[in-house]
Amino acid sequence: MADGQRHPRKIGRFFHRRVADIVIAVAALFVSAISLWIGVRTENANEELVAGSTWPFLQVQVSNATPDSKQDLQFMVVNAGVGPAKIESFEVYWKRKPYRSARKLLLDCCGFKDILATSPEANYHTRLTTGTVQGTVLRAGDTKTFIHYPLGSDNLAVWGALDHARVQMSYRICYCSVLNECWRNPLAGEQYNPAQLRPEAVKSCPVPPVAYTQ
Repeated sequence: MADGQRHPRKIGRFFHRRVADIVIAVAALFVSAISLWIGVRTENANEELVAGSTWPFLQVQVSNATPDSKQDLQFMVVNAGVGPAKIESFEVYWKRKPYRSARKLLLDCCGFKDILATSPEANYHTRLTTGTVQGTVLRAGDTKTFIHYPLGSDNLAVWGALDHARVQMSYRICYCSVLNECWRNPLAGEQYNPAQLRPEAVKSCPVPPVAYTQ
């Protein structure tokens, strides 16, 4: 009779121990799952923080006057982001036609006469200065001028025609961050387009059929 009384106690103790072990195991698994979730979220947050701190954002800005009110046309690419931009491709259009050079564009739009820098006449003409954008790195806050044409007494008609033509110009630029995240952005000339604030993310920058060189 005494043996019969002790036997249920052993079963009860064994059952309670098993339940306790299961509870502890489930709790440990739950804690591990929570720790893993927190780790993943922390890693994602760190990646987003790093990406955000290296994010470039390129725009084209056009000015027809200097701060001291001198009439001077400047076409610039500006990095308004917080990280450097590797500019993979750059395209310039006038009336939807792509151009490789500013001189050819001004010849078509504005009656520009291309005077060679080595020519004696060059000393008597206002200089058109051009620059390369594609294949360069632009740091945050920096600008890159690709057309610079000040107003002079000898280029009134051409300068005025370019000042008018800039509203019909558009651009397309593709650039990457230092983390090799890339964006492609079509940029309107003087007309505001909300889409410019949302560049398209791309895996890599395609090679344009007609790239602007200078």
